[in-house]
Amino acid sequence: MKAVIYARYSSDNQREESIEGQIRECTAYCKKNDIAIVRHYIDRALSAKTDNRPDFQRMVKDSAKGLFDVVIVWKLDRFARNRYDSAHYKAQLRKYGVKVLSATENISEGPEGIILESMLEGMAEYYSAELSEKVIRGHTENALKCKYNGGTPTYGFYIDSDKQYQLDPSTAPVVLNAFTMYDEGATMQEILDVLKEKGVTTVRGRKIDLNFIARLLKNRKYIGEYSYREIVVPNGIPAIAPEDLFDRVQQRLEKNKKAPARHKAEDDYLLTTKLFCGTCGAMMVGESGTSHTKGRKYHYYRCVNTKRHKTCNAKHKSIKKLPIENAVVRAVIAKIMDDAFVEYIADAVMELQSQESSLLPTLRKQLEETERGITNMLNAIQAGIINDSTKRRLDELEESKKELELNIIREEMRKPVYAREDIVYWLCRFRSLNVEILDERRKLIDSFVNSVTIFDEHILITFNYKDGTETVPFSTVEGSDLSSVGGPKKRAEIERFWLFFLTF
Repeated sequence: MKAVIYARYSSDNQREESIEGQIRECTAYCKKNDIAIVRHYIDRALSAKTDNRPDFQRMVKDSAKGLFDVVIVWKLDRFARNRYDSAHYKAQLRKYGVKVLSATENISEGPEGIILESMLEGMAEYYSAELSEKVIRGHTENALKCKYNGGTPTYGFYIDSDKQYQLDPSTAPVVLNAFTMYDEGATMQEILDVLKEKGVTTVRGRKIDLNFIARLLKNRKYIGEYSYREIVVPNGIPAIAPEDLFDRVQQRLEKNKKAPARHKAEDDYLLTTKLFCGTCGAMMVGESGTSHTKGRKYHYYRCVNTKRHKTCNAKHKSIKKLPIENAVVRAVIAKIMDDAFVEYIADAVMELQSQESSLLPTLRKQLEETERGITNMLNAIQAGIINDSTKRRLDELEESKKELELNIIREEMRKPVYAREDIVYWLCRFRSLNVEILDERRKLIDSFVNSVTIFDEHILITFNYKDGTETVPFSTVEGSDLSSVGGPKKRAEIERFWLFFLTF
């Protein structure tokens, strides 16, 4: 007879070595019974509770070719742990004259053999169901204590020796930064590009993609929610993102999910929500129209009060899209090309950073005092002073140290500190943007421009820092060269600009 050997192991505490053992015993069985082996079919780390096993399906398909007479398995539970699947596929193999034989279970050909085979298959199915129940029971006990239940750890956390979730100081800030960027208007692709540039990889060291970003932004673990099956424990694990930030991100995700597809490039109005009429104060919105004579399409911004209520008497009720956007982009470029402006922003951000956290120095001082207390207690123990009070006090200090270290990590994540050269580098990166590319024009406007107001004789550009404005004569908007515009003259707070820096 000609035979094939089918070997399989699941992920239930089995390893590659078990395949070798199965093949060795099946080969010995074939040699003893004068059976020729023509091929091996092997499925690794796949459960027999399902028939969705590549080599198993390949073996069943190959049986129709008449290449072999029997399938040798180490035990029948390697073939299937489900009686329906076992009966179904054995019947399919019998149709092509192929039998299934166990190398280690002595099953006769008569009626008693059929009963024994049914018993073995039933026990295998029972074992599988019982094992599943035990696993679920154990996982449930872990879940009630908010413990790690196996699988790939969640990015941003590490698992301690007690199987508890703890914040990972190196990856948790990345998670918070991704939430903040998306909340402030960045797209998933922009977040992905920034994280790739920083060398971020998955927990397994693989390259990140848009699916990684999408899963991250939807994961409720990041607000401290632990869940397993029907068990949900709010604040069961350390939180990385504030709940209000998480809720805003979910709202934006839902909004973007329902939003229609983006317009073509020429229909993207970069000043939407930023452009206002100086006469009536209303917002100016993007519109388009087609010339009846030339059939050419025109894009422009128009004051909403001239269309809906006809209450605005502005000289420029509408303005062409491209000239106004070009003027704003040129004004921004003029700012960031000015070294004085870059130095001003860097100085102001450093000053603002130094005022950002009053809590960190206090926490660090408390940690220093706690570590000093631990050292004193250890010295006392070495000197022979050891009793219940000594041990209890040492345990209290160790617990206090862990809590303080965790609070310091959380505070540093909430208000990260950047070096001055990092701030200058970030600003100077904008100098290399190609203003002919739509997305790069948008990045300039979104990062630096707070609003643009259209008056009769000029436009007023307000930047993302207090008192940061630039007046451009209306007559020079189209085709004007604004590269000579200098940096700001007044030193002022730049909270909005600093926020953009944190989320870039």
